[in-house]
Amino acid sequence: KKDDTPISTIIIILTFIHFTQILILYSIIGKLFPQFAIFDNLKKIYIGLFFIFFLLFNYLIFYNKSHWQNYLVEFKNESTSESNRGWWLVRIYLIGSVLLFFILMPLLFS
Repeated sequence: KKDDTPISTIIIILTFIHFTQILILYSIIGKLFPQFAIFDNLKKIYIGLFFIFFLLFNYLIFYNKSHWQNYLVEFKNESTSESNRGWWLVRIYLIGSVLLFFILMPLLFS
């Protein structure tokens, strides 16, 4: 049996990034349109439970061995320069998403 750890790690990272993006969008909408800020009084436990539910949902939706095998076949003949470019684009996306959240925090919560 092949080790599924890399796929699971990718799903967890993507879930964290997407959850952060959802929080950013919710915060922006709540700041611009206060009438839509209906979740402001939620306890942290509910946010944590939503994250766990979101993680399980992503795992069930995205985890498909044949789907991941197709990705491996698609990128099998990728050149080193294409691989490096993709590596940098993914890192920029991940870091940029998290940084955007922290940059917007003072603006949204002032």
